Amino acid sequence: MKKTVSVTVLLALVLAVPVTVLAHPYVLSLSTWGSPKHPQVTHFVPEFVKLVEQRSHGRIKFRVFSGGEMVKQRFVPTAIPQDTVDISLTTLDSWAGRIPETSILTSPLWTWSMQQAMAGLVPGKPVFNYFQHKLEAQGARMIAMFDIGPPVLVTNFRLRNPSDLKGHTMRVYSKGAGLVMETLGAAPATIGVGEVYSALQRGTVQGAMGGLGGAVGLKYYEVSKYTFAPMGALGTMIHAYVMNESKFESLPPDLQKIVMESATEARNNAERYLISSYGSMLNTIRDHGVDVYELHRGTSQWKKWRSALEPLTKESEHAYPPKLVKMVASDGGS
Repeated sequence: MKKTVSVTVLLALVLAVPVTVLAHPYVLSLSTWGSPKHPQVTHFVPEFVKLVEQRSHGRIKFRVFSGGEMVKQRFVPTAIPQDTVDISLTTLDSWAGRIPETSILTSPLWTWSMQQAMAGLVPGKPVFNYFQHKLEAQGARMIAMFDIGPPVLVTNFRLRNPSDLKGHTMRVYSKGAGLVMETLGAAPATIGVGEVYSALQRGTVQGAMGGLGGAVGLKYYEVSKYTFAPMGALGTMIHAYVMNESKFESLPPDLQKIVMESATEARNNAERYLISSYGSMLNTIRDHGVDVYELHRGTSQWKKWRSALEPLTKESEHAYPPKLVKMVASDGGS
């Protein structure tokens, strides 16, 4: 009799426990590359992981791989659709082979300020939705999109005018960045972010175009003499966190909502920090003895660089769908 009662009580207790607690959690892999100290990593990943795990009450767990340990920058457009990794940081323009329109993000047509990107590159807004639709057709889901700031050019030659680039081999990170350098007379060489330090050190390239946070975090100031900060004259760098679409769809609707809302909140946290820290990161490079030259919007020097890019600007106006060009023009600054 006692045994029967015990089994009955045990069964009642088990049935009283929510199914979600009994079920195994969804374990998602999350990969980053580049400097682990970059704000797009330090200010996004821990916040995103914390929010999702808390709000899902442990139904989602993460395995985080940083510094290209799981997937390197240039392989993300293949790794995400193939589900080599569930979620990854990506340079959106690196998807140009699959989605040609992503190159508009690094073209001279993109003149948004970081503040405009803060407000405009979120779910529900036209540009975010446009690229989410394109990614979905490739088996990926955009969960966060942000502006990491105008790229800088770290070089071992003095750079002030567009003509100074002629004849120099410059590292670029994407097709769009390569077109910008080519238009200005440089020879672009696509090199992954992890190899830039050694390429500068060995003289394989004479300079490199890339994000300011990466230049600081990966200590390019140790192997370069100059840093040119065009402050948006050459466009900006739009990065994102993308997720395998099938994996996203495999989550229950409530967990999908948690992932998206948590990604937006963590993205806003990272974007605010990127905006507030841009100047201090330039000062960090100065403090290491590097000659830093900044362009200022509206000056004669600024206009000189914009004029040098005019052929690419005009070409770009006809290279992308009119709908997308209108979106960028209507929300961007001049």
